[in-house]
Amino acid sequence: MTSHHPPTESHPNDDEKCILVVEDSDEIRELLGLVLEAEGYRVVSLENGRDVVETVRRLRPMLITLDLALPGKDGWAIVKELQDDEQTGEIPILVISAYTRELDAPLRRRVARVISKPFYITQVVTEVAEILTGGRASP
Repeated sequence: MTSHHPPTESHPNDDEKCILVVEDSDEIRELLGLVLEAEGYRVVSLENGRDVVETVRRLRPMLITLDLALPGKDGWAIVKELQDDEQTGEIPILVISAYTRELDAPLRRRVARVISKPFYITQVVTEVAEILTGGRASP
């Protein structure tokens, strides 16, 4: 979608408002992008897990929304890699996935929040706002 900035585009003064959306479903990725942009965030989208860690290190987004079932690299591995890295470990992750029941307790503790698919878009907006204002509740 042309309104979303590709991960290679640089916006040096916008990074504090950047959210990385990682979702393989075109429809969900587009919906999340449109809604988050309407809330005033700059959205960068990825459709697979292959380049997530590199993109996060480069962009330093304020939040990541992450599907768990991704081509290229699964979300579980991405969470572990990001959280174990000094550069990226403090960036909150909002998991949005149909596979949330498979999340074990240690992995759940590594993410800010968990939303199961199907979801209400208002829930995503609320969770994002709460995470970014410091309301890191247990999932």
